[in-house]
Amino acid sequence: MPDGAKRNTKLKIRMSDKINILIIEDNQTDADLVIYELKKSGLGFISEIVQTRETYEGALDSFKPDIILSDYSLPSFDGVTAFHIKQRICPDIPFIIVSGAIGEEDAVELIKNGVTDYALKDKLFALSPKVTRALKNTEEMKEKRIADERLRTQYEKLSEIAFLQSHLVRKPIANILGLISLLNMDNPGDPVNSKILSGVEIAAKELDSVIHQIVKKTTEIREMQ
Repeated sequence: MPDGAKRNTKLKIRMSDKINILIIEDNQTDADLVIYELKKSGLGFISEIVQTRETYEGALDSFKPDIILSDYSLPSFDGVTAFHIKQRICPDIPFIIVSGAIGEEDAVELIKNGVTDYALKDKLFALSPKVTRALKNTEEMKEKRIADERLRTQYEKLSEIAFLQSHLVRKPIANILGLISLLNMDNPGDPVNSKILSGVEIAAKELDSVIHQIVKKTTEIREMQ
């Protein structure tokens, strides 16, 4: 199966699980319409509605939303402030403005500043696809970060192996070759030969230890794939 197909399968499986949707809305009727529209699309979710900054910040910690849908303007709060709070606490969570009246310029400016998307209250049929797309994009970015981190770790281990091979392996080999060149071949019984062979043994054990380190790191890389 191609990598793209595998990734899409993962996304479908995760998207089938219930997600937590935090709704910032002071009008219960509007909140009910949003929930109705999302349920109509077949999206499985649990929702929580908040109206104030205090309850919103509390919900970010306790409810742990997968996505936030926020009205643009509330009596004691507003969507832009909610977005900035979200960016500080949990920047990876997608944030969609759901507004009854938002100008094209304001909407474009919000997107430029990092808001995921926006939907109009009189066109809520467009909300569900935007929520689904935002969740999928977030999942893809998460998987990309994991893959990038795996590659970074693999690169670090390969660098360690290269260092072991170019530096730590060379030293005991050089020692062994140097000691062997000192052996008195004409007189095998020379007491110096015994000391030289003892040094060769020490260098060989050092080389064996380095080889074990290389094998260990190579196995770690293989297990990460």
